[in-house]
Amino acid sequence: MNRTRRRFSLPEDGILDPVAIDLAARGARPVALTPAERAAAAARILARGGTAHHIARQLHVSGTTALTLASRARPAARGAR
Repeated sequence: MNRTRRRFSLPEDGILDPVAIDLAARGARPVALTPAERAAAAARILARGGTAHHIARQLHVSGTTALTLASRARPAARGAR
């Protein structure tokens, strides 16, 4: 993992920061996220019609990670309807 990606990752702490999730999902500015926050932000990006490309760009993750986040978020979104 390179330094650029590492500074956007935080260890899981069991707390979701809704402000950080919103900032990341809107692409307002780079923000460090826990894995759970990253998943929530990815789901929000997809809910607004975004793609894995948007997830990668806005959350500063690799394309592979973005695809994984997208595939995990889509079944949850379908179940919520």
